[in-house]
Amino acid sequence: MKFAILFAALAAAQTNPVGFVFDNPHYTADLTPRTVNGKLEDSGQVRGLLYKKFNVRLQRTQNRMHWAPSFQRVGVKGYSSIAMWTPVQQHQRQDTKEAVILTRSGHHADYPEIRLDAQYIFPRNAPYFLFRSTMSIVKPMEMYWLRNQEMTMDDQFTHVAWPAKNGTPVIVDFEARKPILDKDPLPVDIPWVAFFHREKGYGFGAVVLQYKATKTANAKTSINDGANNGKYWDRRIIDQTPTHLDKGDRFDEETAFVLFEARKDAPIANFLEWERKLRALPSPLFP
Repeated sequence: MKFAILFAALAAAQTNPVGFVFDNPHYTADLTPRTVNGKLEDSGQVRGLLYKKFNVRLQRTQNRMHWAPSFQRVGVKGYSSIAMWTPVQQHQRQDTKEAVILTRSGHHADYPEIRLDAQYIFPRNAPYFLFRSTMSIVKPMEMYWLRNQEMTMDDQFTHVAWPAKNGTPVIVDFEARKPILDKDPLPVDIPWVAFFHREKGYGFGAVVLQYKATKTANAKTSINDGANNGKYWDRRIIDQTPTHLDKGDRFDEETAFVLFEARKDAPIANFLEWERKLRALPSPLFP
């Protein structure tokens, strides 16, 4: 299916060297800095999304909403993330007729072995945004936990959906998912996943356009419970398994994150329509 986007000239307000606020008719994306333990964090990752049609801000109160890529080396107690990447060594914002594009590259201060390249593409009149990331190993290291695509949010959803092996959508509430996924975990390369609130009628999901990994360990896609009944999904490329990474190992991802209307009679129909459109978009939208 061919699809044409109508673009509107809306502003993206710069707040700091990296962070800014993007606004289009469908949503407002907050990429602004925040202060954590008295220190400025200006990573340029999405903190929250205001879905205008439903007047709801999707967010994770205690941290940024878009949390990955994230990484934890062997022997370290906690993990670090692109969301905590300060300072960002190289960054550029490009405003075009079609979109606002934020490109970043460099390394997390605690992980010089990993070169990070990341890019957001915010179309000026569409209910989604694109995120591309590459983690390139530039020096051998021992990795314990490596994740991507993580979106973490407060208690704002009731149901989750994903494609079964035959492509048929599976739609369940969060409690019902547990025995299903304990028996049959989601594959690491699953093509899409979506959360929605059945009564309030809004949803948010990921359409995976590309995923590549030179090494994996116990890899899967995970649907998780967070503190205070928060919910998140993530792609576990290396899942809490000591794994040697060599110089040249690489992990790539390109994902469209979609806000959608979850109608009671067909809660993910709008999302699946956008999935079809996104997979048919012409290449100029992916610079």
